Amino acid sequence: MSNYLVPDNAGKYVGTCSRASIKFALIFLLNSFLLFPSLANGESLSLEQALQLAIQHDPLLKGNSHRKQGFNAEAEASSYWANPQMSASVQNLPTDGFALDQEPMTQFKVGLKQQLPRGDENYFNQQKFRVMADRMSVESQARRAWLKREVTYTWLDWVYAMHRIVLLDKEKSLLTQLLDFTDARYSQGVGAAAQQDILQVRLALLSLEDKYVQAYQRKNEARAALSKWFGAPLDASFGMPHPLKHSELSRIDIDAILSSSNLSLSSLLAFIDSTEPFSILQHHPEAKLLQFQTQIEAQNLNIAREQTKPQWAFEASYGYRQDAQNGSSRADFVSVGVQVDLPFFNQSRQDASIAAAASKMSASETDFRLKVNELAANAEVLKSRLSGLSERKALYETGLVDETQQFSEAELTAYTSDTGDIRDVVNANLQQIQIQDNLLNIDVERAKTLAALAYLYLPSHANFSNKE
Repeated sequence: MSNYLVPDNAGKYVGTCSRASIKFALIFLLNSFLLFPSLANGESLSLEQALQLAIQHDPLLKGNSHRKQGFNAEAEASSYWANPQMSASVQNLPTDGFALDQEPMTQFKVGLKQQLPRGDENYFNQQKFRVMADRMSVESQARRAWLKREVTYTWLDWVYAMHRIVLLDKEKSLLTQLLDFTDARYSQGVGAAAQQDILQVRLALLSLEDKYVQAYQRKNEARAALSKWFGAPLDASFGMPHPLKHSELSRIDIDAILSSSNLSLSSLLAFIDSTEPFSILQHHPEAKLLQFQTQIEAQNLNIAREQTKPQWAFEASYGYRQDAQNGSSRADFVSVGVQVDLPFFNQSRQDASIAAAASKMSASETDFRLKVNELAANAEVLKSRLSGLSERKALYETGLVDETQQFSEAELTAYTSDTGDIRDVVNANLQQIQIQDNLLNIDVERAKTLAALAYLYLPSHANFSNKE
């Protein structure tokens, strides 16, 4: 039976052990790293909590609420006429004595004037502000859907980075074990172990450090990006939710997003497959915002047309006269009148204003059609991407994962029967970790794709259902 030097934690060789003991220790270590991954403990921040916090602390949603109240108040104010005007004057006062009773034309006059709105201008202004208030509700709906998508993206980046660190820990442990065994064999001159084998493993460990830096950088960036939705830095005590299985990643995000709707994941996917995107996405908030803009431009067009109508004003006045100096009585005066402006002499300017308002309304209608086309094209791209990711996921889960596991077990069996090499065992397990990493990346990308589809179809489904 062959014996090998065994290194301690400081790298010094303190004794020997048998090949069978090394095999037993190696099998235990490999099984431990592959079956018992762990993450840092701490209070977990689930996606559902992150979504609630982001929506709760979003300044734009709060601002939209105030803007809606403001537009409703302006709609109420625009229904009233202009304020009446009051005038007071002393008329025909003689300059040779400034006496109020000297001349019969001298009088103290008080008048009132009320200007009427031009045609139905007030009504159309009121309708315009009501549309603008309703637009704020749709803008808030679009903002909430956008927040859910963006927070989900960031949260999944955080999840991916944390799980990747776990996989890197597995890889580092395997490489460290390989380095220890290779170094021990090289020191004793056993087998074909050579110095370049040790250098190759050390190079792999150095490359692994770069992967660690990238993973931690991605994790820190994701934490920082999450904090911007909450109005304060994310507390360091918050950790990722309990370690997720790869098959759970694509469901957790969509379940959190669907929590506010009456759809399940399967019903959402069925709805996506059974609807034509160009028709259903007309009800998406981004498209409806442009429809509201068209309505606003339509009211502006109506207001421009009302400018061609005359504007009336009525006035009444009372003139008080003092009695004459000789004591004779003088009658007071009452006057009534009407004013009207004549908008018929600037017809060219009015026609230009009407044409400009009509062009803006037509342009807004064109923007709506372009937005629907854009949303529908994005939906088709996302559905194609989801189909491809699902195929890759099935390939990994039904083929590659099992094959690499069987290959790893075969290499381990060959090594325990003295027909294999330790490097082949470790490399087989490293390949198994790489497959897990690829599957993790597929699950995260699939979850992001589902979140993007939910952003497109959930608000559209809700608006379409409310319309019916």
